[in-house]
Amino acid sequence: MTTGTPPPPTYRSIFGGIAVVVLILFGFIFLGNIVKYAGATLTFIPAKLGLIQVVTREELILIDLSVSPTSFTIRKAGHYSLFTDNYDLLVINDAVLAAGAKPWLKIRSANNNDEEISIALVGRGLAIYDTPLAKGRPVAAFEITEPGEYTIIHPTRPTSAYIVPDYTTGNENWINFLIIIQIAALILIIRDIRGALRDKKKTSEV
Repeated sequence: MTTGTPPPPTYRSIFGGIAVVVLILFGFIFLGNIVKYAGATLTFIPAKLGLIQVVTREELILIDLSVSPTSFTIRKAGHYSLFTDNYDLLVINDAVLAAGAKPWLKIRSANNNDEEISIALVGRGLAIYDTPLAKGRPVAAFEITEPGEYTIIHPTRPTSAYIVPDYTTGNENWINFLIIIQIAALILIIRDIRGALRDKKKTSEV
């Protein structure tokens, strides 16, 4: 006994399949932004409660990578990271790290006889707690002990980078703990809401 040929696909199923494929492609293309904005959502409440500190837009320093050296001003002492999403620079950074060579960029103090600032290259990938305000991921970390004018010497590329205050290094476990707690709380709330809706439906059917 044969069951016959399957029914022809409908326009709704065709367009629905295309939409799903497009959404998956967009998900892969913008995965970094999705991860960052998810992290920003999950760090919003802890930041408001004063449990952690997050980067604000006013604290970002835009660096033009099309010219070198580039001057910039640091208004507050502290730890900073250089963020970039430029593929060439990310490859260079990973290659230098793998070779154990010196950093591919230099930072000097314009106020202190061009004193060179110590730089540590960052080898990790994108993290959920990286700020979505700066494109890409951190490739270099450094400490500024004295606010003032600085210059950065780097390979030139027709793109920009960001110098971002580093509030996460050393606090990763605490931030991840707060994120996990919020996700667990959200799962419990959704479970309780679904349970309440099921109970209400059963009651209405009796």
